[in-house]
Amino acid sequence: MFFDFSSAFNTILPSVLKDKLVNAGVDHHFATWILDYLSDRPQYVRTQGCVSDSVVCSTGAPQGTVLAPFLFTIYTADFSYNSTQCFLQKFSDDSAIVGLIKDGDDKEYRRLTQDFVDWCQLNYLQINASNTMELVVDYCRHKHSSLQPLSIQGMDIETVDSYRYLGVRLNNKLDWTHNSDALYRKGQSRLYLLRRLRSFGVVGPLLKTFYDSVVASAIFYGVVCWGSSISAGDRKRLNRLIRRASSVLGCPLDPVEVVSDRRMTAKLSSMLDNISHPMQVTLTAMSSSFSGRLRHPRCGTERFRRSFLPTAVRLYNKSVG
Repeated sequence: MFFDFSSAFNTILPSVLKDKLVNAGVDHHFATWILDYLSDRPQYVRTQGCVSDSVVCSTGAPQGTVLAPFLFTIYTADFSYNSTQCFLQKFSDDSAIVGLIKDGDDKEYRRLTQDFVDWCQLNYLQINASNTMELVVDYCRHKHSSLQPLSIQGMDIETVDSYRYLGVRLNNKLDWTHNSDALYRKGQSRLYLLRRLRSFGVVGPLLKTFYDSVVASAIFYGVVCWGSSISAGDRKRLNRLIRRASSVLGCPLDPVEVVSDRRMTAKLSSMLDNISHPMQVTLTAMSSSFSGRLRHPRCGTERFRRSFLPTAVRLYNKSVG
């Protein structure tokens, strides 16, 4: 379940936020300073030399500031949930509930969803039910009867085949086809810009900088998630774009599999070094006290074997020898 908030940052109540800061152990004087920062803010519109009348605003956090996402994270931090069947995933104002439903028993999933909706209402956060979507992943050969739709604010939530979450497109087969299509289209459009820059006589080092910052950033977005799991056909398509960029630059470029392996190894290493990482307990249990390697998790399916953790463990063990 992917939740969409209506003007999430604009609905923060400074007085409620101050209480949450104090309850979290933040110094009272600093919490009061945050309250003053968010209260009585004059706002106006300037266009073509004309300035509108000022309006004083005492709700929300100014969008575009570094502080706003951090304050929203604190504002929503007091609601969390994590069990073997369900958990709530939050990244700033992007929230999702993930549920493992067995034998059609979705009671915990529905209860968690309703609790989260009720909590949002109590904290003055407005859920946009029309843009809130549900994605159902079911690999059973013999499909059970479809789950009854969830209802929020009297509106049935739409079940979709794919959804874009944090810039990565997920579908109900988890095969990354939709995501690969989107990356290919974006890579094509930015490769055109690279060619245009070369036609203008831009020198090689600047072209390489443009490739790294604009083209490669689009092609390899979220590669840690999908790099080891995409189909051979999708990998060939993306590598074809990289070869075209290489011909424009006149220098070799790393293909998808090389970039993916490098970033997955670096990601796993950073997770091992971060004692506060949510997977630290799992990774510690996988560590070997003799060789410094990690025990490979048991994989019941090829899909899981090609996912991030098993693949990263294999790459990490290979790097440590």
